[in-house]
Amino acid sequence: MQIMETKSYFKVRAFSDLREMLRQSVALYGNLPAFRFREHPDGEVIKRTYREVGTDTEALGSALLSLGLADEKIAIIGENSYRWCISHLAVINGVGVSVPLDRLLKSDEILSLLERGRVTSVIFDKAYLETMVEAAKRMPSIRVFVCMNCSKADAETIAEDSRWYLFDSLLSVGRKLLAEGNLDYSNRPIDPEQIASLLFTSGTTSMSKGVLLRNRNITMDIVALAAVVKFPVGTRMLSILPLHHTFENTCGLMYGLYMGACICICDGLRYIQKNMEEYRINLLIGVPALFESFYRKVKDNIQKQGKEELIRKMIRITRALRKVKIDLRYIIFGKIHKAFGGKFRIGICGAAPIDPEIIQFFDDIGVHILQGYGLTETSPVVAGCNSKVFVPGTVGHPLSGITIAIDNETDGKEGEILVKGPVVMAGYYEDDEATAATIDADGWFHTGDVGRVDENGCLTITGRLKSMIVLKSGKKVFPEEIEQLITRYPFIKESMIFGDSESRGEVVINAKFVIDPQYLKREGITEEELVRRLEEVVREVNMEIPEYKSIRNFVYSFKDLIKTTTLKVKRNNEISGIQEALDRAKVHLRKITGKNIDLLDSMLEITPLEEIKDDETKVTEDVSED
Repeated sequence: MQIMETKSYFKVRAFSDLREMLRQSVALYGNLPAFRFREHPDGEVIKRTYREVGTDTEALGSALLSLGLADEKIAIIGENSYRWCISHLAVINGVGVSVPLDRLLKSDEILSLLERGRVTSVIFDKAYLETMVEAAKRMPSIRVFVCMNCSKADAETIAEDSRWYLFDSLLSVGRKLLAEGNLDYSNRPIDPEQIASLLFTSGTTSMSKGVLLRNRNITMDIVALAAVVKFPVGTRMLSILPLHHTFENTCGLMYGLYMGACICICDGLRYIQKNMEEYRINLLIGVPALFESFYRKVKDNIQKQGKEELIRKMIRITRALRKVKIDLRYIIFGKIHKAFGGKFRIGICGAAPIDPEIIQFFDDIGVHILQGYGLTETSPVVAGCNSKVFVPGTVGHPLSGITIAIDNETDGKEGEILVKGPVVMAGYYEDDEATAATIDADGWFHTGDVGRVDENGCLTITGRLKSMIVLKSGKKVFPEEIEQLITRYPFIKESMIFGDSESRGEVVINAKFVIDPQYLKREGITEEELVRRLEEVVREVNMEIPEYKSIRNFVYSFKDLIKTTTLKVKRNNEISGIQEALDRAKVHLRKITGKNIDLLDSMLEITPLEEIKDDETKVTEDVSED
């Protein structure tokens, strides 16, 4: 077993629980803005100070306690908003257990999780009013429904049911209780070991699990982050990723409040660049797809202006100047920075690997993208690059106080990534068997991810055990490694590598490419030329990898891959969809290699599967050593 540990770089203030952390921030940052947001994309910008956040949290918590919700599970569902943040803060800091739900779930899935989670209250956006009316009919155990943005007119439609409340009205009740000297919420003891949040995973490969995070788990992840990364008080962050996910919740909300940031809530995906400009954002937490989108837009604009060679020359010059402590990136590349508000300096990227070339390009122009790694079960971040450790293509070192191990005795060889430390979850909700299978007797959490420690002592993620393809020879192929190589081709938006069994039991490697139609249109590329380019991609990629990993067949599509709300590909869903399409057409994948799979059902002149002869299926496989 290869053990990885790290040290602290910065002093962290002491606090025992999340409520103490928030109260410290209120005392330290008082009248500084904690949030900026709009009620509607075309509305006025609203500001809330740290002192107001503290008061609103205490008021809502007091009101919820007055409704008899002490120690109960309270679900929260809706768009990222100030009310969402206050609801979550109020619940975990003295009421009970917060159960954030994915806002993109279908109504039946929401109802199922409400029942499965045994929640007794729901705080929700108006968009879910119909679903909540149904929940009220089905689940008398839910005693309180709080609509975050319903109008009085909306409330009148459900006025006969005493379980319904408006968020703002409840906030007023709480303020009155505080004014009368009610300290039930303020004085309610917090046990760091108590469950703060129940989070249902996205379930990319199986039924979602309920992750139980203690107050201490989240507290210690904030401490671990603060010990290795430090940003100035007043740093302006843009909240884009869904708050129900731990990455945004811990890093964007909780850590943001710890460090005295101003959290600017994005008006929606289409408004990202606009919000970055008007709020003059310094720091952005995102997933690879977001930074890849930024990268493509910048590169496209450079190409349109015919300035590729000039930019390359300027990058060479600024690199040389930085070696002698002269940094002119923000001046030389000022026009690029202006498009992002002029103050964008730090990107924190998680949830999936990102092309090192993108990280390097942004660093060359003055934007530091720090890649991190973690899981919901680890609160979530356990490793990451930082100002002291910055190696593109890796996720750096473990955070302070967290131990990471590679389950392989040979240095530098890959193995399953194991995690130990105070950030590891309490367990899976009502699933002792799954908990025991994931956290072993020595306290190691088995991530299911595969990685290795490189020559810099940094962790590199190479794949997922569940997506691993096992060949007949026993060799293992991790799709993510090959997919990473494909990201450098601009006309391919995304790709998925998967295995397929031939009739003799051989397993071959296949690819599905998702094409960017706008790129084809802009470059005047026909579909005939596209196929030639894809064939070239396969040849080039195959030259860079061992023969046994070579892509044998490929199809392409113009439809995005099926993903979770954090943009992870649902591989099982994708592979099932491909197989169902092949079964309907009665063909094998190799018979349509190089074709548009979107049109498979309309293809007529394809040899049926039953006419394929056995001798055509033989595949020679490389069985040489790695």
